[in-house]
Amino acid sequence: MATKVEKREDKRKRMDGLSDRQKHIIELREQINKPDPHQVKTFTKYKIITYIFNVLFPPYALYRIWCTKSEFTHIEKLAQSFVASAILIIFILLQLERLNIF
Repeated sequence: MATKVEKREDKRKRMDGLSDRQKHIIELREQINKPDPHQVKTFTKYKIITYIFNVLFPPYALYRIWCTKSEFTHIEKLAQSFVASAILIIFILLQLERLNIF
């Protein structure tokens, strides 16, 4: 907590000799450089593990995609569900072809 107070004091010291326009420019620059809170992070640890399961074991991947604590957005859920479904269908068709049923 002391570091936040020290940072505020340092900021005030830097801003003392500046004009209002320069202060405004610095404030705008800080506002622009803040990270976007709504940015979609595609490569979190949870998502990478789910991507791997999407190829190796699609039913569990579907569970991870649609569970309540999932980090996926709605569009990502739909896209990943489509990929998992396609992998399952291809696997079933390959098994049927191997057994000479289809």
